[in-house]
Amino acid sequence: MVKFFAVGLILFSCGAMGILIARSFAQRVHNLRELIRLVQILESEIQFARTTLPTVISAQAQQFSGEVGEFLHTLDTKLKAGTGESFSLIWCEGLSTLAKNGLPPFALEDLQNLGPVLGTSDAREQSKHLGALLRRLEQALSQAREECQKQSRLWLYLGFSAGLLIVLLLL
Repeated sequence: MVKFFAVGLILFSCGAMGILIARSFAQRVHNLRELIRLVQILESEIQFARTTLPTVISAQAQQFSGEVGEFLHTLDTKLKAGTGESFSLIWCEGLSTLAKNGLPPFALEDLQNLGPVLGTSDAREQSKHLGALLRRLEQALSQAREECQKQSRLWLYLGFSAGLLIVLLLL
């Protein structure tokens, strides 16, 4: 009876490990999709509505969840605190929440380069930078989707297979 419990526990824990790793690939795709949606909203608000950045960020902070929502909430909190820090500094501090989720390094670098541009140049220049960022994020999204398709199934099988191998070695 104890052996069956141990076998089940080993299979469950190894399988759960594989599922968690596979889910991280799917989470990366979701976060990139949310980030693309945020950039599209920023671009339309800046180009057409001419809404100020604090207003856009405050309005969108409740609309997003996950890491992008945390990023916007961090920006909103720091902007409302009124500490006198520049927007680019607040933007870079907020990017630390996005760096945790495994975004590609070039996407993080592009986001860091966007901070000093937002709010300091005219609407056309900001829209141009946001459009370039959008294209790069879409490339990252397509790469993340391909990687998710390949890696998710691999990690699922690997987790359960490793559990089965451990069980066989112990018996």
